[in-house]
Amino acid sequence: MAKKGYRTVGQMLYKEGRSRNRGGDYTLCVLNSQIIDEAKIILDEQRSHGNAILTKMSNGEFEQFTNSYIDCLTWEKKSTKHDERVYSLVGACTYFPEEKRAAEADLSSELCRAYERFGHLVMVDADGTEHRLSAKDRARYLQILFSPVPIRGNKDCKVTYATIRKDLDLSAHVSFKGIEAERENKEEPFSPRRWRKLRACGVPEGLLARMLEDRDLADSIGEALAYASTEESLRDKLSSLDLSDDEINQLAVNVPFAGKLFSGYGSRSLKALHMLLDMFEDESILTLDDAERESGLQALRLADKGHRSLNLLPYDIYDPTCNNPTVLRALGRMRRIVNAIIRIYGVPDEIHIELGKELKQSSKEKKSIAKSNLQNKKDNERIAKTIAELLGCSPDDVRGKQIRRFALREEQGCKDAYTGDSIDLMRMLTEDRYTEIDHILPYSRTCDDSRANKVLVLQKSNQDKKERTPWEWMSDDASKGAPDWEEFKARTLTNHRLSYKKRDHLLNQNLNGQEQSFIDRNLNDTRYMSVAVKDYLEKSLLFPDDGRKSHVIAVAGGATSALRHVWGLNFGADNTKDRSDDRHHAVDAAVIAACSQATVKKVADTSKLGHSEFKRKRESRLADTQPWPTFADEVIARREFVIPTRMANHGVTGSAFEDTIYRYEGIREGKDSLAVLSKSQGKDKPRAVKPSGNYRLDADGGAHLYDGIAFLRFWLDAEARPKGKVKGKWLIEPVYYADIPLIQCGRYIPKYIPAAHLARDQWVEIPESVLATDPVTVFFGDVLYVDGHIGRYSGFNINGLKLTMHSVISGESIAFPPVSSTWSKDSEVRIIEEDVLGRCWTPNIAKLVRLQEAASSS
Repeated sequence: MAKKGYRTVGQMLYKEGRSRNRGGDYTLCVLNSQIIDEAKIILDEQRSHGNAILTKMSNGEFEQFTNSYIDCLTWEKKSTKHDERVYSLVGACTYFPEEKRAAEADLSSELCRAYERFGHLVMVDADGTEHRLSAKDRARYLQILFSPVPIRGNKDCKVTYATIRKDLDLSAHVSFKGIEAERENKEEPFSPRRWRKLRACGVPEGLLARMLEDRDLADSIGEALAYASTEESLRDKLSSLDLSDDEINQLAVNVPFAGKLFSGYGSRSLKALHMLLDMFEDESILTLDDAERESGLQALRLADKGHRSLNLLPYDIYDPTCNNPTVLRALGRMRRIVNAIIRIYGVPDEIHIELGKELKQSSKEKKSIAKSNLQNKKDNERIAKTIAELLGCSPDDVRGKQIRRFALREEQGCKDAYTGDSIDLMRMLTEDRYTEIDHILPYSRTCDDSRANKVLVLQKSNQDKKERTPWEWMSDDASKGAPDWEEFKARTLTNHRLSYKKRDHLLNQNLNGQEQSFIDRNLNDTRYMSVAVKDYLEKSLLFPDDGRKSHVIAVAGGATSALRHVWGLNFGADNTKDRSDDRHHAVDAAVIAACSQATVKKVADTSKLGHSEFKRKRESRLADTQPWPTFADEVIARREFVIPTRMANHGVTGSAFEDTIYRYEGIREGKDSLAVLSKSQGKDKPRAVKPSGNYRLDADGGAHLYDGIAFLRFWLDAEARPKGKVKGKWLIEPVYYADIPLIQCGRYIPKYIPAAHLARDQWVEIPESVLATDPVTVFFGDVLYVDGHIGRYSGFNINGLKLTMHSVISGESIAFPPVSSTWSKDSEVRIIEEDVLGRCWTPNIAKLVRLQEAASSS
């Protein structure tokens, strides 16, 4: 900085063009004192350049302000408090709910996993006879793995399958179960990565030997390494242990305690791990099942945890450790539905859950998947090793994000997938914002998070593309410097590293017509959710004591699809599922409910034939699986009377204003009294003009467009005299997200739109007499009823005073009576309050909906 005359660190980083450290090179670390100096210089410069606030201050006030700013800037929570809060979220032990889970870095955790893996290692003779390692051999291999010092000729203390073959002098006709011959030289039954790292980091041999003898000490050190996020926090934890100052220094300075390797917790507590290890040390105990059974832990794992009741308790009572917002939201909604059913009908005898699982695969399909997984593993190991060499670190320290970006860059020939610009390898690895992984077909529109929908691009490419497909971006912005479509297409077609699926995504020119098909991409998300639902129901409800082994039956998603096809319950083209009609959920529910365990087993057995064979033979093999002969006919008949019910979102948070800033030109004269707004199009282009009634003026004459309506309010002014007659009138008031803060602080003035095509500042205040009444408040997705017309609200045009409404069944756009002309004082205007079981659809309302649907379709 001194040599080149840089005044601040920020100036230096900007001028030098590099702002991040690289592996092993930490020369760009910035001192707190340098940040403080930079802040002071910036404040001084702001004042000298006429900052509107700072120039009004006296010298004393400015000094006081600067000191206050520095105090805020340098304030920091104690890391120990942060670590305490994080540790409080660690889950409960599988066996002992009152105990916290142990860290994966604990010696007991790694020892227990090692015993498991070697205990489950199976050797298969040529005649199919299976053998396991003896307890003596297992102990010998564990002694090698957990050696406190490197072994001559085996510095990493590895035990591979090849090592075991050579050591036991196994014949070439003997194989290891589940391990292919070519993997034996590199693959290990178990790798104690944390212990290996401690040894490689130079932790004293004496301390490692003492940790092996004193497992409590070793576990306490492992807990401290997993717990601490800063050196201060780690030293605080280690200081209470029987460690010398030198040993504490060795652990705090040399071990990457805040890295991924030493973070994370298992599923068992230290109490449970010690019980299992006591069992494993008995030579007669080989497998985890043996150790669980003999220690009594198996009975604890399978025991009822005491949460059962006649209705579902909140999920955070069942599992206090769950903090996944998606899971909590979904299970909360499921709980409302189940408890509503129980209130009316009582606890069900049986509940069927569709799990997001595929059907069984043939041996050929399984081998293909295993081969693909093995290749991916080899590729990731190769990439991690390459990155580690480039950054001068261990492969264990390479982040998953770096591996994914490297693999995509390699697949794309080291170029931006869209522009063809080269991607610098070192910048990609060391600068987080240099490149980004982009969804080719926008995730917001397809829910497709698969690798086939991801490419690596430079940051600018991702920003310019926005939420568009490559075709939409390149065709829309052709005049704004977007890549040429034909050149992009040629590059894509000649890159033979790309899969056919990724190539199709890159060259897609008609996403709008295909978006619905991408709903299946949510399957991975729902797989976890469905298992959580099954577990929650199974262990929470007090089912009748009727002799059933299980009251919650799991049905694979593939089984539901097969039965729906065989029973003729698909309503789309070519006997496919019609996802455009929400009633397919009701049909699925009927099929799932009709699946007995025998039917599920029959589908599973048939699916073992393999995917292609299963599709050919499912009609004949599953023909007699209906619960009764007329079941499908009854489902088809009842489907016509189903009205889908939705949960409307009544949240009032959203984007307040659009990003573009306009210049306010005044109100246009004439019938359309809208504001005239304009924005510059560049040096050689005229200003673009936009008439709008939906804006807010800033003090400097700029204008922002309001972005979204939070809700509408309809007020009945019974004394209004439209056209001189005492008729009454409905006043419509749009309330925007930007209005919510004003409502909360009491500064909002309710205004209605008196006529179409009026600017916002010409709207009229709602009379006090009207404000004394209750309005009809409509949120996006609510069902609105007006004089025999019914529809789901989906938008409002303030210039034309037009409601956008959709059918509650088909979702198609429908005609709806205009607010300004046909709603009278006597009009019945109300919201249909939808309940979770759809009991809101009374016979009269349901009949009206079906008549309206029939009229619309004809």
